Amino acid sequence: MSLSTTLENLTSFTIKETNRYVKEEFRLYGKTLQQVKDSGMETADFTKVFQYIVNEVIEEGITRLDISGKREEVAGYDYIIEDQPIEFKLMGGSSKSSFATGNKTSHFGGAKTNLVWSIKYTFNDNQIDNFGMVLIDTNLTESNVWNASNGRKDSFSQLQLIVGEEDCILTQMGIVKPAQKFLQFLPLPTDMLVA
Repeated sequence: MSLSTTLENLTSFTIKETNRYVKEEFRLYGKTLQQVKDSGMETADFTKVFQYIVNEVIEEGITRLDISGKREEVAGYDYIIEDQPIEFKLMGGSSKSSFATGNKTSHFGGAKTNLVWSIKYTFNDNQIDNFGMVLIDTNLTESNVWNASNGRKDSFSQLQLIVGEEDCILTQMGIVKPAQKFLQFLPLPTDMLVA
């Protein structure tokens, strides 16, 4: 099985199982995940909490789908899947031109793997109601894909692809379309992508 097919299957499992778990089982001091989110939590903070849950589900998926892989969070990547180091990014929010968000300082200096697996999502009614997934090979880009501001007030960089870099996307679920300068990455309703 190819890495692209493996990640498509793992993504589908992850979305379905995460939705099942947060609906039926997850509570934080009696609150649903939606109640936690709605308590005034910023999108970035919610994603940090949510990513912990999603990472646990991914590990379960690797086992249940009999995938050759493991979680190995070290400098440069988060998983080894099909013998390939993979950087995993979970991204909430509405930025159309961002394929992933990461720590500004960690993306410079060459430590990161070239394979970035990103899931962009929206979360409403205690479920992932929309999502998109891409696997990007940053070695195939001509631009500096990790863009960060020069300011000191933020610590994030965004993975952006310019129009014409569609070939850097090895697989996708959701919509990728050209805009004026950058490609846009748009999630679709979950029930359209997974049964």
